[in-house]
Amino acid sequence: MIDSNKLLNRTEPSKRYSDLISEYKDMHKSAKGMFNGRSLVKYIDIIKDYLENNECKTLIDYGCGKGLLYTDDYELVTEKKKFYKNLNKPLPEYWGLTKHALYDPGHEEHSKLPIGLYDAAICTDVLEHVPTSDLNWVIQEICSYAQKMVFLNIACMPALKHLKDGSNAHVSLHSPYDWLQLIAKIIDERTKTKNDLIAYIFFDVYDENKKLVTEGYKIHKRINIVPLTQIDEERGVTLIGEEEC
Repeated sequence: MIDSNKLLNRTEPSKRYSDLISEYKDMHKSAKGMFNGRSLVKYIDIIKDYLENNECKTLIDYGCGKGLLYTDDYELVTEKKKFYKNLNKPLPEYWGLTKHALYDPGHEEHSKLPIGLYDAAICTDVLEHVPTSDLNWVIQEICSYAQKMVFLNIACMPALKHLKDGSNAHVSLHSPYDWLQLIAKIIDERTKTKNDLIAYIFFDVYDENKKLVTEGYKIHKRINIVPLTQIDEERGVTLIGEEEC
């Protein structure tokens, strides 16, 4: 169970949250390639399919880093991902978006909190960097932007990076089960007063053989949690089509 402080919010976050934002601002400035959006690459086509399935034309990337994939400099990110060749244009064009917004409190260019609603909200490689005490309000804020769907990617293992105090950069390490319970509860509370929202959550985890794998789930219809990935003995982890869920 994730014990997040419900008294904290955007205007009154924890001191730890504020301190981390300051540290990430310094990290962003340290190198052009730092947090440039590379963690999004492996999900580009999965997100594309979900956007099309849910008829999403507008999107906010919450915690976008430098957001280079949304610009003409997208190749600065994909050139280091040799296995990925599909992206041949900036993400807004590739995804067929009519409007998009980028937000990242750690990067000055995208640090202004967007106003308005979007069909979809995505957040990759972010929530594990948020103090557990602040997860409730941060996830609520992400969901508040979305009218149709949310896509989340969360790492459930320690990061390679460490913070100035020596602690691991992944300050919120929880099991997929505990993450799902928290997210499902937040979405359930939201759908009591607003439209239904579909959430796709993909976790990066180590399997029993210490191999990095991905586990995917869909949360919908107050509240069903449905697996989106399965283990294939020959191909490893494979994606299950939504029509099979």
